[in-house]
Amino acid sequence: MSFSHLTTDDPPTIEKGIELKICDFDMKGKNLFEWKMVIFFLCTLGVAFIQVRAKQPSSFRIGLDYACFQNFEDTTQSYVEIYYSFNRKELEFVPQAEGVLATVLMQLTILDEQGNQVESRMWNTRSKVKSKKEAETVDFMIVDQVATSLPPGNFRINLKATDVNSMSSGEGSIDAKVKRFHPTKLELSDVEFAFSIEGDTTGSRFTKADRKILPNPSRVFTHEGGMVYFYAELYNLACAPQAKPEYELSFKVLDPSGKKVKDFGKQTKVKPGSSAVVISGINISSLAGGEYVLQLEAKDLETGKKTSSAKNFILIREPTQEELLAEEIKRFKQDVVYIASPGELNMFDQLNFQGKRNFIEEFWRRRDPDPETPENEFKIEHYRRLRLANLLFSRTQGSNDGWNTDMGRIYILYGEPSEIERHPSTREAKPWEQWNYHELEGGVYFIFVDEDGYGVYRLVHSTLKGEVQDRQWEERIKSGLTD
Repeated sequence: MSFSHLTTDDPPTIEKGIELKICDFDMKGKNLFEWKMVIFFLCTLGVAFIQVRAKQPSSFRIGLDYACFQNFEDTTQSYVEIYYSFNRKELEFVPQAEGVLATVLMQLTILDEQGNQVESRMWNTRSKVKSKKEAETVDFMIVDQVATSLPPGNFRINLKATDVNSMSSGEGSIDAKVKRFHPTKLELSDVEFAFSIEGDTTGSRFTKADRKILPNPSRVFTHEGGMVYFYAELYNLACAPQAKPEYELSFKVLDPSGKKVKDFGKQTKVKPGSSAVVISGINISSLAGGEYVLQLEAKDLETGKKTSSAKNFILIREPTQEELLAEEIKRFKQDVVYIASPGELNMFDQLNFQGKRNFIEEFWRRRDPDPETPENEFKIEHYRRLRLANLLFSRTQGSNDGWNTDMGRIYILYGEPSEIERHPSTREAKPWEQWNYHELEGGVYFIFVDEDGYGVYRLVHSTLKGEVQDRQWEERIKSGLTD
């Protein structure tokens, strides 16, 4: 039996991709509005408040995976397919005669255990769409694969993608254990995870056994699709004239410790010859989000011999609309603590679930500066400030409590300062900053001091009415007495 693998002298030169919802981030703890705002926030992260000394090329994420198969032409080596993916929205498109075009330079290097380079390859991947707006707004995953032959052993696969228009880049690395396939022993290949499997006889780089196997290099799946598709190959089935003509397949999902989570039963198949392909999928709609292991097991019913192959994958459970609303209600008081009145917060506490939903809707409606537009500009700006406050002013990385610091509170209330005066620590004084707001009450300022030296600044003085005032703040900074 033959398999239509991609040969190493056929490098990809054009985009092969499908439209996918990007789900490579943690969805826990996000309310409904925050999901709508995440793209807006990322696009506005580089506002004037963040001082950028020089424009640097940005980086983007690359999905990278591999699978080893038996090499029928050279049994001393294994056939290795390398799968990769990245989001088209990360690329810069330039106008062409028809549509817009992005070009990505791909650089592949493979190192052995000693760090010696055993292979190096470069090629271009191109993506062409009708308009720049489409390229920038539609989540479209570019997916492709290349192949090579490697001897059994441990290797490091490195892949770098560079957008030739913007010079932004992405890098991926993965440790590869290349199998040694026995010439007569029953064995399964590695598992290749796929976004989809469909009939195809075109002979493209994705075609195997008359099927188009579109790889999923990230190994991340969601409940939205409902299925995890996969491909593998089974070698050295007994096929003597008097041998039983059948073999058995079974699929299980395990947790990372090896404990069985779900058994998908057994399938009996007719042997097509000494080799067979495993093309199947499992329904993951009943599984909770998390990391799992897919285990394939094959049994030759003639010899009774078994073989198995396993590979881990990640399942992201997308929250339901009701769960998102419940999370928004749970976090509402924290999100609006600086802009809601005490009476509003007290009233909110006394309402039931539906009453709180209605209260939140009305709360933002009253603050919408232009009800005629579909967007609530006040709400958009508030959540932009809230996210940036958590990013810049949190006490520790990942604590997400920047909103609860003095700098975070002032930033959420009043936005970016007109200017910032930064004063590093000296022998005589602790580090401090002065934020000036020229348009606020005819011009005010805030003085923040890093009292403990951990980067968390406390407000010690302001000229804004209602804020803390200490006209001796300069003397206290110098003397170390800021309490």
